[in-house]
Amino acid sequence: MTDTTPGQGGPHRILALLELADEAPTTEELAEFLTDTDPDVRRTALTVLSEAAESWEEPSAVFAAALLDPAATVRRVAIELLSELREVLVSGERFSRSLREACGHPDTDVRAAAVVALWRHRLCGVDELTSLLNDPDEVVRCETVLGLVSLDALDALAQAAGDPAASVRLAVARGLAAVGDPRGAATLIRLAEDSDVLVRAAALSAMAHTGCTEQAADLARTALADPAWQIRQGAAAALAVADPQQAVAPLITATRDTNLDVRKAAVRALGGLAAGRPDVRAALEAAVADVDADVRAFARMGLTDMRSDPTESPTTDTATG
Repeated sequence: MTDTTPGQGGPHRILALLELADEAPTTEELAEFLTDTDPDVRRTALTVLSEAAESWEEPSAVFAAALLDPAATVRRVAIELLSELREVLVSGERFSRSLREACGHPDTDVRAAAVVALWRHRLCGVDELTSLLNDPDEVVRCETVLGLVSLDALDALAQAAGDPAASVRLAVARGLAAVGDPRGAATLIRLAEDSDVLVRAAALSAMAHTGCTEQAADLARTALADPAWQIRQGAAAALAVADPQQAVAPLITATRDTNLDVRKAAVRALGGLAAGRPDVRAALEAAVADVDADVRAFARMGLTDMRSDPTESPTTDTATG
């Protein structure tokens, strides 16, 4: 099939197609429209098929194949349908074959859509996704990272952490937080010293999910003095799961940070490190008077948890909201 501009018959073909749409046509009945020389007809046929389908195996294959259409307008519709209909699509052999072919398409959006469809339908493994980390476009590589996250592929994610694009490294940091495996901490420590502010911040925040080792806690304590508030916020989140002996003092200081998001993260972190610590109680009581409502709320929650802790000595909480 070659792409052509709409011919004189195009409007008539589309009219006939729309009339047929009222009869809930099958894939077979739409075949002549799906292969029409006019891209507008093919595009409309895909939409009609998506609205008329009752059994999804054949339409799924058609939508995946449309990623390879010579017309960009048709490919855009195919991309949209693969996303919108993800829950009902059937991943048969032709479906997966078209997606793999689309992974090599010159259109970046097509490659990205194909990668997403492959991993969301569980049609690819770690090795195949790892090979896609070589794609020339960072958008595709970011989607590939999400696929690796879905497979808990820590080694491949560690490889992707060295990507030249900050967006990919950011996706790795956030992905390791989603996986939550302590074995990902080594990669996060590396990313916590990244050249990009958002990557460093995400890596520090992710440590709250993987565990904050002694080395990570050292980095987090240093990061609490960083000029970027995002990094200070991430550092406070990381210290929430660190050894209290390493974490409490810098977190108490962070409750007085100039940035409300940093203060909020510090107060939340202290709430989990408060047992038997009068210095933490004092910091939380002070935070109850913070100008920000969220900071005050987390401080009150931390104090409530302290009062319910059997290791805490009864005291009178004189703080007010």
